[in-house]
Amino acid sequence: MSVLGSCCPPVSRRQNSIPVHYVTGTHYEVGYSVGRTFGSMIKEYIHLYEPLQSEFLPIYAQPEGRQIYEESLKSTRKFFPQYVIELQGVADGAGVPFHELFLMALDDTLPKNFNASSKDKGPVGCTSLIINQQNAQLLGHTEDALSETVNNYYIVAAHVVPDESELGGMFPAREEKFEALAYAGHLPGYASGHNYYGLVFSINTIFVSKPLRGKIPREFITRAMLATRADLGDILDVLTNEGVGTADGFNMNFAFLNVPKESRVFHTAEVTPKIDSDRSEVYLADFGMGCNSLHTNRLLHLKYPELNEAAYGSSLSREKRYKQMTANKTAANLQDMLKVLGNREDNPWPIFSDKPDARVSTINLGVFDFDKKTWTLWTNDPIDNPPVLQLPLTFTDLISPTKSDIGNNKIEVIETIYPDK
Repeated sequence: MSVLGSCCPPVSRRQNSIPVHYVTGTHYEVGYSVGRTFGSMIKEYIHLYEPLQSEFLPIYAQPEGRQIYEESLKSTRKFFPQYVIELQGVADGAGVPFHELFLMALDDTLPKNFNASSKDKGPVGCTSLIINQQNAQLLGHTEDALSETVNNYYIVAAHVVPDESELGGMFPAREEKFEALAYAGHLPGYASGHNYYGLVFSINTIFVSKPLRGKIPREFITRAMLATRADLGDILDVLTNEGVGTADGFNMNFAFLNVPKESRVFHTAEVTPKIDSDRSEVYLADFGMGCNSLHTNRLLHLKYPELNEAAYGSSLSREKRYKQMTANKTAANLQDMLKVLGNREDNPWPIFSDKPDARVSTINLGVFDFDKKTWTLWTNDPIDNPPVLQLPLTFTDLISPTKSDIGNNKIEVIETIYPDK
């Protein structure tokens, strides 16, 4: 098309762009800033997101659907009021209805409990690979989602200082500092990220066939991960969610940055609803030095009914390809990781999906390097393309000091920039 008399080249479907939004403030202020900055992207994504438009909104418009929505919102406000307020900030900043964002977080819990026949979304899901070897300690993660999500995501780098009005939940609001990937209009944390305490993690969706109404959408539980300390007990408390429990299933892969290399243990947790209980079911597996792990979008340990849809078949296919690739050689370095997570050989369910007509696309690949203390991200297949972004895991880019920094005089960078302060 001609623009102002000139001929412009076509824009690639996959743009080599990963926006990073640095912000500090209360939960509402952080959410509002994200919504205001990415408002046009959020509006476009809401308009394009087919499950919201064809399933969630029509069900929400009916009395029973609205009741399911309200039950979940009530439970979430009881446990995580600060994150409900944060999502309200996103909605207000972007100028979109709050209920549309909460419906996307609620996901399949609405149609499954409405007894509506929800459409198979395709092989939606992600792949997380842990390499815990002497020469490399890595957590890699492909972000796979419906194709309308391509380019519609960003990194939130936030320092959150809760306001008094954001306190009072069963999970106490606390000062937070984190960097995490977020889908447009969603809370950060339901993908991959790390926090100031040294927790580094990735999330995979588990597609259960019986999500529970009146429980908490998994997106809010994983958002709370960004506030947890690098402490296994603290993390398990959030995942177990005693008092309510998760509405849906997910898998979390994680490790701690600030521990000696020789004693670093990687963990993978499976989390599902627990029927007739006010808590989540959690299974934890550990991977010490010399052990690797691949987790996709199906349960490997817990027993809970799962959807027999494309995501399950895709998970089996990705697991099979990984076993073939590592049958005679243990993945032991970054190159090995990129060969696995960038593999496009299987049709129709490759590990890295980037065909233009695919219903599901790999929109991002990130690798956390615990030795170099970096988070490196690609928008295209890493085998043929260089990374776009590398963020430090040490927060030398997000220098807004926490209260503990000030108390311990860890504000050298601030003093260098502002020597008179």
